[in-house]
Amino acid sequence: MTIGIILLCRHDSKRLPGKILRVIRGRTILSYIIERIQHAAPHRPLAVATSDETSDNLIADYCRRAGLHCFRGSLNDVAGRFLECAEQHGWDFAVRINGDNLFLDRDTLHAMLAIADTDHFDLISNVPERTFPYGMSVEIIRTAFYRQTMDQVTDGSHREHVTSWFYDNPTLGRRYIYQNTFCPQAAGLPLALDTPRDFELACNILDRAGPAPALRSLREIYELATSKPQPSPWRGSSGPLLIAEIGGNHEGDFSTAKAMCEAAIDSGADCVKFQLYRGDTLVSPIESPDRNKHFQKFELSREQHIQLAKMCRGAGVSYVASVWDLAMLEWIDPYMDFYKIGSGDLTAWPLLAEFARRGKPMLLSTGLATMNEVMQTVSFLQSVDARFKHPEMLCIMQCTSMYPIPNEDANLRVMETIRASTGLAVGYSDHTEGMAALGTAAAMGADALEFHFTDAREGKTFRDHKVSLVASEVRQLKKEIAQITALRGDGVKMPQPSELENGHEISFRRGVYVNRLVKAGEIISSDDLVLLRPLHGTDARDTNLVVGAKALRDINPFSSISEGIDYQSITDSKVDGR
Repeated sequence: MTIGIILLCRHDSKRLPGKILRVIRGRTILSYIIERIQHAAPHRPLAVATSDETSDNLIADYCRRAGLHCFRGSLNDVAGRFLECAEQHGWDFAVRINGDNLFLDRDTLHAMLAIADTDHFDLISNVPERTFPYGMSVEIIRTAFYRQTMDQVTDGSHREHVTSWFYDNPTLGRRYIYQNTFCPQAAGLPLALDTPRDFELACNILDRAGPAPALRSLREIYELATSKPQPSPWRGSSGPLLIAEIGGNHEGDFSTAKAMCEAAIDSGADCVKFQLYRGDTLVSPIESPDRNKHFQKFELSREQHIQLAKMCRGAGVSYVASVWDLAMLEWIDPYMDFYKIGSGDLTAWPLLAEFARRGKPMLLSTGLATMNEVMQTVSFLQSVDARFKHPEMLCIMQCTSMYPIPNEDANLRVMETIRASTGLAVGYSDHTEGMAALGTAAAMGADALEFHFTDAREGKTFRDHKVSLVASEVRQLKKEIAQITALRGDGVKMPQPSELENGHEISFRRGVYVNRLVKAGEIISSDDLVLLRPLHGTDARDTNLVVGAKALRDINPFSSISEGIDYQSITDSKVDGR
């Protein structure tokens, strides 16, 4: 038993002309739908069915170049077009998906195909009762049953729609109605592409869906469609947020802390960071007395920390602190727009719960952790507040908790693993010497970069100074990262203005030319053709249309040629592509 999928679409749609080949983020709507179908049903045959109108030649051309089957039939007999496509391919069942189904739910299609595989039903549909969003309809019909039914239907209105007859005659055939029980709040959401406003919503969803939109579930699509885009707190003046971590480099001297804070502000860092703690609430005086005394020596008072925070905010620079004492959080919280959780507190879930309940964005460092521990903590935070599922709320920082570390211990590719596993923002907290790791992390797409900061490294014995940058280095880093950000671009593959302004999409590409005088009426062979610049007339990708074509008039050698003017292709009008 074979089940094939038919995507019904037209280029010249009455409600939104040209929608199926409209481009969003460098890709056509048709390509997004095809990708979602292929992710949901990678082993099922697929055909695109469109009309035989001239305006739909563009769809046929797209399918031919994409290696897709394209069936063409009567404009007004959509039901007949659907049925003939299924019968021509010999499919026992055919799945109908419309060209407005941009956000086809892969889990739904997968489940409905499994039901059809039982061979117990003639019609499987998710349309009745509208438990799914508008524009997510899927219907699977037994081909023989459909032929038997459609042979009796002469009403033109029912021939214009594949399944309307069945809903007007609910007792006909064995049916299974598939309902949305996993995201019921999405019922009736307007995701069909019928109006310019629908298209605008689709653009907004795809802009936020990330690099693999086909993998987004119905629940995720619903959340993207119904939530307002939030500005990312991880965006700095040169690209990623640059955080100058003074930490304990002041070594308990407030005058030094102020001087370092001023230098960090002047360096152009987007955010200045400190650490808030008391030795007695951080380290056991019995189990680790020396470390307890160390942290006591580095303590600053409440008034001093607040003064530093005001210095930053008054200069238009963000202030943040790793707060290791919840009593301190109460009075420093008004000065922080987001929280930073140090690596040592990744597993201190009771403390993390208090931060999460306050609802501010969070940076989470991951030194010492396995990937399993990172995922556990991410899940824990999301269980406290579901907003931490969004990248503008949670940024996971790759970090290695040693001072300094060898280059190989930076392990920057972990950022890619975390982003792919969580869908969250990622960053890098640096403990190497120099700036190479920070620039590399920026080039890899880090959303936030944290580095230790000091006034000078010379003559200092505290370990953190060795891995710290000074103001002049931060200024240089900022310039380099601004250049890296410009080089990285926006990730959308499109011809760039510099290419288009100079006409290179024509002058650099090849078109199809004849290499001899071809007389009207002659059949053009492959030996008659040559591919030359510029791309005038027939695109080199369409060479197969010219081979075997009949010349409609005399064609001079090395002159551009166009279908319908210089030659007539012999391509079958019903089935195009492979």
